[in-house]
Amino acid sequence: MSTDYNHRDHFRHIAPQYRSLRTTDREPIIYIERQLDALRKIEAADIGCGTGRYTQLLSRHLRDKITFMYCIDYSANMLGQIGRNFEKAGSRTPDIIKSSAMCLPLRDESLNCIFTFNAVHHFTLMDFLRETERILRDGGFLFIYTRLRSQNSRSVWGRFFPKFDSKETRLYEEHDLQHAITKIPRLRLQKSQTFTFDRKSTLESLIGRAEKKYYSTFDLYSRSELELALDEFRDNLRDHFDDPTKIQWVDGNILLILQKTE
Repeated sequence: MSTDYNHRDHFRHIAPQYRSLRTTDREPIIYIERQLDALRKIEAADIGCGTGRYTQLLSRHLRDKITFMYCIDYSANMLGQIGRNFEKAGSRTPDIIKSSAMCLPLRDESLNCIFTFNAVHHFTLMDFLRETERILRDGGFLFIYTRLRSQNSRSVWGRFFPKFDSKETRLYEEHDLQHAITKIPRLRLQKSQTFTFDRKSTLESLIGRAEKKYYSTFDLYSRSELELALDEFRDNLRDHFDDPTKIQWVDGNILLILQKTE
């Protein structure tokens, strides 16, 4: 995750309740499983893994192929949740490494898969891509699952939460990511896949998520600014939806699949 102080503080506070606040999408994992069908064994890392939500899904879907999996994140508090989460699921805890995504303590050409889920906007993109190029073997894959800036603007937060879209400047558009990839000599974009998700919630549940700072974006508000935004958010939803117990919207994400050329 980011080394910025505010974001470190965010993840330190939210770590114990992170899983209950965030949605984990199974669809990209199923898609990844199909893409890796030809691989006989997987030696991998989940970078910016947080509490290991997606690592666990990968482990379930690819269990017969995974030789080992590193869980890597900059937040010790987020990593501290992984062991108990895997234990609850009756799974073996992966190797945990506290590290920046831009300077990974892994050997050259030591992995054939690297994954990152909803975290790349916390990285220095070019440094991260250079590290993955160094660590991947020839033919190895990098999977980047993220929300684009335009997708964020169409979410319930981007549409109805004041300034959410303008404050969240860290997200990329697909062409930004594609342009960065062209600067890394041996990484090639193989394909990209867009996912859409029908979401629903209650007004009060959404208010509760914002109050608990569901996204790190909420840390970009001052306390007084956030309080005013929460009131306006509540009014916006009441004006737009007839039933406050049935707030519905569509979320979007994208999965980019890169491969290291020989």
